[in-house]
Amino acid sequence: MNFEDLTPEQIEKAKACKTAEELVQLAEAEGVKLSNEQLEAISGGGVDWDCFLADCPHY
Repeated sequence: MNFEDLTPEQIEKAKACKTAEELVQLAEAEGVKLSNEQLEAISGGGVDWDCFLADCPHY
């Protein structure tokens, strides 16, 4: 998933997620396909949400 393709509304919803599970559920509900690397970064629990949503090179 290229985060540049997300709408501003989708980004705000994602930023409101408090857990990795919420973020994955939101992605599924929005029809957003996350890569394996992105899923691993989320499920690892050490996600800097702002960096993750900005498509930082770590993710």
